[in-house]
Amino acid sequence: MAGIGGSRGETGDGEIHDLMGERMTRKSPLLEETWRYWSSLRDGQAIPRRDALEPRSMSFTLGHSMILDRVRPGTIRVRLGGRIMQDIMGMEVRGLPIRAFFDLEARTRATHLVEQVFETPATLEMDLISDGQGGGLRGQLLVLPLLDHVGQPTKALTCLGLDGPVLEPPRRFRIVSHRLSAIRAGAAAPRRRADDALPMEFAEPTPAFAPSPVPWLRVVK
Repeated sequence: MAGIGGSRGETGDGEIHDLMGERMTRKSPLLEETWRYWSSLRDGQAIPRRDALEPRSMSFTLGHSMILDRVRPGTIRVRLGGRIMQDIMGMEVRGLPIRAFFDLEARTRATHLVEQVFETPATLEMDLISDGQGGGLRGQLLVLPLLDHVGQPTKALTCLGLDGPVLEPPRRFRIVSHRLSAIRAGAAAPRRRADDALPMEFAEPTPAFAPSPVPWLRVVK
């Protein structure tokens, strides 16, 4: 994967790199837009808050996005899922563990990598491939940490860019390569520039997820 940070293939260990103040280069415009929006919400913080997200500001990426919830260490579930994620699984994805999107042999590794998003905290990019009956399908997954209502990184915004249509669901993925990029604890990100500004109206009045006005995002009870 191009840009800063280290990548790894299916063998060997990935490295964690600092990304403060640096811009990452991505193959997918969906991922680039997600990164730009997440960065715009930082506004002087290392990590933006979950309640800053606004669906109307994510119209380009929303169908390819999920909100992840780290219920406890080692347990990461989908809180909200876009329509493309539902197409991939052939079912409603709310409540599914993140490992459900991966082949059996990749699930432990995938869970460990996403755990680092919350533990380090860090951002994560993965190059993926699915070898289903509908033909090979490549994807690129971006996972970005978010703070919960008490200021802890227990949420994450994700976006999945695909190189083709989803055929013959469910489609599960292998990890071709990944890059973890650490966010320095206590370091403030640069404030967003005026030309990068996006509306920030996705405020939740309580810690629970409020029903989304967008029909393909649903609330987990």
